[in-house]
Amino acid sequence: MTKLKRYMDVMPEPLAEAKFAVESRQLERAAEILADKAEKTVSQIFEADPTRTDLVFEIAELLLQTKNVEQAENWYKKILAKGPDAAAYNKLGRLCEYMGRLWEAVTYQRKALEVQPDRGELFANLGRLLICTGEVKEGVTFLQRAAEKLPQNAQIHSILLFHLHQLSTFEPERLFAEHKKWGQTFAPLKRAKTSHSNDRNPDRRLRVGYISPDFRRTSVAYFFESLLDGHDGQVVETYGYGNVEFPDSVTERLQGKFNCYHNIYGIDDKQVVELIESDEIDILVDLAGHTGNNRLLVMSYKPAPIQVTWLGYPDTTGVEAIDYRLTDVLADPAKLQKYYTEKLVCLPDGFLCYRPADFASAVAPLPAEKNGFITFGSFNNNCKMNKVVIGLWAKILKETQNSRLLLKFKGGNDEQIRQRYHQQFRELGIEKEKVLIYGWGRPDEHLKLYDHVDIALDTYPYNGTTTTCEALWMGVPVVSLVGQYHASRVGLSILSRVGLEFFAASNPEEYVSKTIALASNIQSLAQIRTSMRARIANSGLCYAKGFARNLEAAYRKMWHRWTETE
Repeated sequence: MTKLKRYMDVMPEPLAEAKFAVESRQLERAAEILADKAEKTVSQIFEADPTRTDLVFEIAELLLQTKNVEQAENWYKKILAKGPDAAAYNKLGRLCEYMGRLWEAVTYQRKALEVQPDRGELFANLGRLLICTGEVKEGVTFLQRAAEKLPQNAQIHSILLFHLHQLSTFEPERLFAEHKKWGQTFAPLKRAKTSHSNDRNPDRRLRVGYISPDFRRTSVAYFFESLLDGHDGQVVETYGYGNVEFPDSVTERLQGKFNCYHNIYGIDDKQVVELIESDEIDILVDLAGHTGNNRLLVMSYKPAPIQVTWLGYPDTTGVEAIDYRLTDVLADPAKLQKYYTEKLVCLPDGFLCYRPADFASAVAPLPAEKNGFITFGSFNNNCKMNKVVIGLWAKILKETQNSRLLLKFKGGNDEQIRQRYHQQFRELGIEKEKVLIYGWGRPDEHLKLYDHVDIALDTYPYNGTTTTCEALWMGVPVVSLVGQYHASRVGLSILSRVGLEFFAASNPEEYVSKTIALASNIQSLAQIRTSMRARIANSGLCYAKGFARNLEAAYRKMWHRWTETE
């Protein structure tokens, strides 16, 4: 029986045809069927029988897949017109989040919880959304309740671990204990394979697998693609295992750069393990840690003799089957080894290699020269903008005459969220017109907005990574506050790579004073801006081949250690 025939057994023919077309990636064909027949058919059935919400959810999902967002929203509202429905509220919440209407999304998620107050997933959805609006403390509380209600849900516990880093009070001992608990609960070492039959030739070409949900237009891809570009095909053979929910043009581009690529989204953990074993992978590298859609449970089976975590997460995984974590001595000094279940491997020239966007425009002149005042900026996610760092920014604005602060984050187009931030600054003596807030836009528009920023301000205790590199590439110096642990030391690592470690401050007072001093010297700022891109381009931060050689050398040492031990 064909898949189309199976669909036709459980839903009207036009809807089945549209679903089959979507799965076949014939999106234009699917959109035609939906508009021509399917919507009318489902509408007739639902009006006659309001219990057929299954068909409404199906057509709304297909409309989303074909980018007809407004029609999908209307279908969910048709369900709610018949009465409260937790699933419809939840779907509307997710849809509003996608469209950048975050506060409206929060409202829908709260209503979903009112209808089903014991459903753990709804606690998790609301918690994650609250964090996106900047309500980190309340959001973490909801995530904790979700984890309590769903003690066997590894992904929700992972999401909680990730967002614990965004609390203004960073407690490494607690975080390490929570990560170890996750590993013991969901990835016990007894599950890991202990014997591997890989060819033990110490100097042969290695098969290296990379597993990630971020083989798409994400921050991770900006750094990972440079490694793929730099890899020596005589030294390593690369395999990609993409757990990508929404593939895009970057996914397609990356696929072509691997020696072999597998789409593993929706595939069972054990099947993925068997796939990796059949590929005879020597070194398997996780790029996600405890971020969304990670496949740490695959790593827990240890399908490769050597397993590594790198890039996408600022902490230990807690998975004892993962042997190593790639970092550098600035991001993770040796004294921090006690907070990792993995052995730290420090790359000699930094743990990041940045690939600047092809669409980045030329560096613009210093805006202060035209404006007559300094504009500070931070394009980091607002979940990193806690009261501590906002307080420091307010001090900087007060001490820098007639200055402005430009913020850009996902919910910046939402009026209620903007009002929330303006109120926070107003309580600190900073009026609304001093703080400009923007939301997400096209990638080229995002970078172009740096044309209006003189000095970028990093967040704390969770530093930016991609935002720091982007600011530097667009000619904007970044002032970063350095802490004791990885998440608050990434700024130091990046700035040191390009000879700008002076802009890394060791305490809050220095963060404020260095920023004010930099803002007071327009001539120096202008010189920094004009020379910045050449400085970055010629530094190790963008030297893909050099970075790849360092990483390949680290892989070879791991491999030699394993062959000698075995």
